[in-house]
Formats: sequence, structure tokens, C-alpha cells
Amino acid sequence: MSPSIAPPLSSASAGDRMSINAAWLIKLRWVAVFGQLITILVVGSLLHIPIRWVVLFAAVAVTAGSNILLTLFYRRLRKAMDSGRGWENVLLGVMLLDLFSLTALLYFTGGMTNPFCIFYMVNLTLAAIVLPGRSVWWLAAITAVSIAFLFYDHVDVPLLTQPERMQTLRELRQIPLAQTGMYVAFLTCIFVIVYFTTRLTDEVRRRDAELRRAELQRASSEKLEALGTLAAGAAHELSTPLATIAVVAKEVQRELAGTPVSEELKADIALIRTELDRCRHILDQMSADAGQATGEPLVEVTSSQLAEEIRSLLDARLVDRLRITDRSDDAAVRAPRHLLAQSLRGLIKNAFDASPEGSEVVVLLERTAKHLVMTIQDEGPGMLPEILSRIGEPFFTTKDPGSGTGLGIFLAKNVIERIDGALRIESNSHEGTTVVVQLIRKREPWETTPAP
Repeated sequence: MSPSIAPPLSSASAGDRMSINAAWLIKLRWVAVFGQLITILVVGSLLHIPIRWVVLFAAVAVTAGSNILLTLFYRRLRKAMDSGRGWENVLLGVMLLDLFSLTALLYFTGGMTNPFCIFYMVNLTLAAIVLPGRSVWWLAAITAVSIAFLFYDHVDVPLLTQPERMQTLRELRQIPLAQTGMYVAFLTCIFVIVYFTTRLTDEVRRRDAELRRAELQRASSEKLEALGTLAAGAAHELSTPLATIAVVAKEVQRELAGTPVSEELKADIALIRTELDRCRHILDQMSADAGQATGEPLVEVTSSQLAEEIRSLLDARLVDRLRITDRSDDAAVRAPRHLLAQSLRGLIKNAFDASPEGSEVVVLLERTAKHLVMTIQDEGPGMLPEILSRIGEPFFTTKDPGSGTGLGIFLAKNVIERIDGALRIESNSHEGTTVVVQLIRKREPWETTPAP
């Protein structure tokens, strides 16, 4: 099945967000590289503490080299790789490398006796901001193992081992209370930082998504109001010249009635009258559809009332071909009754237009835990993916010129989404089209009252 006409903001926005995180991580890793170099030089040269220069510089070089590769990767593939999952894997790999690099630096410089072991917390906090929660918890678990390893064994630094040094567990062959407490404190710090930072970032991301949806809804509402103004203006401005042309055409037709003229001329005059009526009908439809989208209050309407209202709006010849099956137990929704019925009627009318003459359109009403679901199934030729992707755009229609305005689905979608519903269209070529409308239903009293 094909996706809905209004896909959620998830994949592309997640990819963009992770790409931005990658750019910031590159900058922060360069800061870390220069900070580590300066620290090694100060400790080894100014404080004259014996350290393993080669090993420490090798660890810093690994970080710098990986950051160069990450920079090249970012510049070349940031536009091609729009998947948030792809960026997540890349950033998780980079931050795991940083964790191992920090562990190696601490192992050769006193382990947990080194004051810079606190940078484990910095690494985790940064990961909680940059990565999704599931990746951060994996990183937190590996951090806990790394800290336990440094408690178990490390290379002593003389300045940190005199006059009192923290012996390794391997040397002590027991677990002293002080080191146990320190390890528990680190684990508690890890949990608190990861939990609250991930909760905060998840909340910020959720609010960002809500803001984007609100902006899209506002833009859609503004577009709808502009269409209503345009339609009303067009109907007003064109009604006078169209009426004048109709009067003149009628007078000409009356004058020619008693005059011996060719049948072709009479047919042409009749065609003018017919096309004028079509123009007037299109303008009336645009004005009515776009203008009715505001002002109607929300009322409680049941599925049976909605079905009856839809039938009353359809032509009699179409009602005989409409088969509505209601399995919703008369579920109720809060909606602008006439406007919603008019919108659903437009979707059903589209299904009739797409179906072969004489065939049925099937409408199924069902209830779920939260929704009243209406499924409209036609027997038409279906739509190609490139056509389906444009369904719902204003003034885009697959009907013959003059047969439709291209506003029906657009207006129906706006009406349904204004009451927190959803409209989804599924179609495959030569397999018909299915329209699924989800409306938030009113909960029954027995659903809201807690059981004794």
C-alpha cells in the first residue's frame, strides 16, 4: 500500500537533526584533541611527571585521525544520507571510539585516581544530547564496564600514588568500602545524567515536532482561507459578465428561433448556454466548498447520523449504488456536522467518479479504542505512485477539464485534520483506491468510569 497523503515529519527531520549533531560533534572533538595534547604537555613537561608519551600521543592521534575521516564523511555524504538511523550509527561508533580512547588515556595515567576520570560524565552528557535514548543506554553500560576495569587495574602515576594511593583491586584482592562507594557514586551519576538528559532532549524533540505540525496546520489554514477568499472573489467578479453573456445568448437563441438558420449555428448557441451553466456551477461549487470551511460549531454526531447525512447529500442515482456497512455500534464524534458530512460526501463522490458505471462504492464504518474509522473502497483503475503523491494538492485533479476543481480532497483533509483526525489514501494501479478516514470518537461513559 502507498503512504498517506500527509506523511509525518519523522525520517527527513531526524536525518537533518542528526546531521547537525554531527557537525557540532566534529567541532567538540577538535576541542578535545587540543585539550588532551595541552594536558599531556603540561603534565609531562612542566610538572615533570613521568608518563608514557608514545602511548598517550597514539591515543590522541587516533581521535584526531577519526575526526578527519568523520569530517570528510560529513562533507561528502551529509546530503546523500538523509536517514536518521544512518547518522545514529555513525555517531554512536564515533562516541564509542572516544570512550575507548579516554579509557586508554586513563589506564596509562592512574586510572580512577586521575582527576580527569570525571570526563566520563562529560562524554555521557554529550552522547545523551546527540544520540537517541537507546544508543545512550548502550554507551552508559559500556562506560560502567570501563570504569570497573580501571578500578580493577591501571598503570600508576607517582604523583597520584603518594603518600596515599588508591591500590587496584587486583593488588588488594578484595573490594574496599571506599572504592565500592566511589564506583556506586559513578554508576549513580551515569544513570542520573543519562536519564534526565535523554528525557529533556526527547521532550525538546517532541515539542519541536509539535511546533512543526502546528506551523504546517497554520499554513494550511491560511491557504484554505486564501482559497475561500479567491473563490468568493472569483464568483462575485465573474457572476455579472456570465449573467450578461447568458442573457445575450438567450436573446440570440430566441431571435434565431423563427429565422431559417443552419442547425450548426443553433447548436453553437446551445453550446454557449451549456458551457455558461457549467462555468456557473464550477464557481458556485468553489465558493460553497471553500466558504463553508469556517464558522460551523462542533456538535456530537453519531456514525448513523453521519451516514444518513451523507446519503441526503448524494444524488438519488448514486445512493442506490452506495453500500454502507456500520460496525461501529453508533460511535459518536465531535465535529462540524454538515461540514464533515459534505467533506465525506466529496470523497465518496470521487469514488463514484473513478468507478465504472453501475459499480458499487463500499463504505465501512468501524470503531477502535480511540477512533471512528471510515473506509471508502472503489472499483476504479487506481493511481500510479507519482499521481498519488500529488493527491490533496489544491487545484490538482485527475478528472477531465471542467469536471472537477481539484479542491475536494484538499478541503476534506483540512476539515478532518482540524478536528484531530487523519486522512489516508492507498492506491495501486489497476487495483482501485481506498480512502481511510480516522476521527477521534467520543468515549462512552462505561469507558471513562473506573471499574469497582
